[in-house]
Amino acid sequence: MTLSAGDDRRILLIATNDTFCHVYQDLTDLLATADHGEKLAGAVEFFDVTGRRLHPVFSADWRLETLEAGTAPADPEVVRQRLSTVVAHVTQYVHDHPDVLARSRISLERALSELPRLDDPDLSEVIGALPEHLEHDTGNWLHNAMHAAGWAD
Repeated sequence: MTLSAGDDRRILLIATNDTFCHVYQDLTDLLATADHGEKLAGAVEFFDVTGRRLHPVFSADWRLETLEAGTAPADPEVVRQRLSTVVAHVTQYVHDHPDVLARSRISLERALSELPRLDDPDLSEVIGALPEHLEHDTGNWLHNAMHAAGWAD
């Protein structure tokens, strides 16, 4: 099965408890990051830009090797709602911990005004409003806040 929705090969990673997400350009990008030892503090799920679930395939030593497209139909509305929950969680986290914004030199008010809108009818556009995962990217406050807020109470 193909992992792409047309030419758009982006992969969305969402924490199973909807506190964290990342967008990868494609499987190669995701696997390269995994090879660098990305530290994830909880279980994750993968989706393509249509909202179709992607199932991880692991090697004998539990390294992610690939993702296989699920057979269930895509459910973009469920994925959009989960992303809204992630953004709501991060919003609350930065309200409660505004110090996470200091590294990015952005005020709480500005950060809140820059939160992505997730109401576009096209899930691909919604995913495009989220920060891409860039290895060692310390400049995007939302990316950094997601790391701080991910799996946080």
